[in-house]
Amino acid sequence: MVKTWQVILATIAIFVAGLVTGGATALGLVKWAASRPRANAALLAPLGFRQGGGPMGYGPQLMRNFEGKLNLTDEQRAKIEPIVRRTAAQLGRARHEVQLESALAIEKMQDEIAPLLNPEQRTKFDELIAQQRARLQQFRQRQAPPAQDGAPPKPAEPPK
Repeated sequence: MVKTWQVILATIAIFVAGLVTGGATALGLVKWAASRPRANAALLAPLGFRQGGGPMGYGPQLMRNFEGKLNLTDEQRAKIEPIVRRTAAQLGRARHEVQLESALAIEKMQDEIAPLLNPEQRTKFDELIAQQRARLQQFRQRQAPPAQDGAPPKPAEPPK
């Protein structure tokens, strides 16, 4: 006959084994995701998190890094945070300007190439451009920050 204390001991052993297995699995998943930025972004995107890169991800990430490594006081944090925010906003504007300039340069290149092609080449060239714009549109939709009001983000306009 099984005694009550044996059942309780077996239950506790099973519970502890589950904790150890779950903890090891979670730790392995975190290490795996951290070593693969694309997979990390794919895992976090459905939860509303956005991978660094833009000004919205850079500033808070940099502040956490400073706070964790420099042991900032509240006074230092209050003075440093506006500087980090301002710099992140500047970087975001610079990145946006570079993207616009790049799109204009590519559009100009396409406009210069198109008249040099025969009709068959022009058809293929137009198809290539359409494919590139579709890929760019998909990329921009994946990179768009989630809407603040819960509505889906507006699709970005492709360059013409």
